[in-house]
Amino acid sequence: MDTKEYYVLAFNSTHEAIRTESLLKRQGIAAEMIPTPRDIDVSCGLSIRFPEHAVDRIMDIIDSGTDRVRLYWGMRTDGKTIHVEKKI
Repeated sequence: MDTKEYYVLAFNSTHEAIRTESLLKRQGIAAEMIPTPRDIDVSCGLSIRFPEHAVDRIMDIIDSGTDRVRLYWGMRTDGKTIHVEKKI
């Protein structure tokens, strides 16, 4: 069984996605801009994917006190991908 776990930040606006990506890069965090996965329902078509080990650091950096960003845990296993929203 091939399993890969990661996290996704989903945004309500493209501006927020781009701003957050820039902020994370300035902090030296490896994160990549991706199209928002189809099973995540948000207004913006851009999301940020990052490794599981970076979640605590990213949550300390981003403005999670608003409804502009949502956090999802993702897992790809045996060719299937699931995303589960996590409370911030």
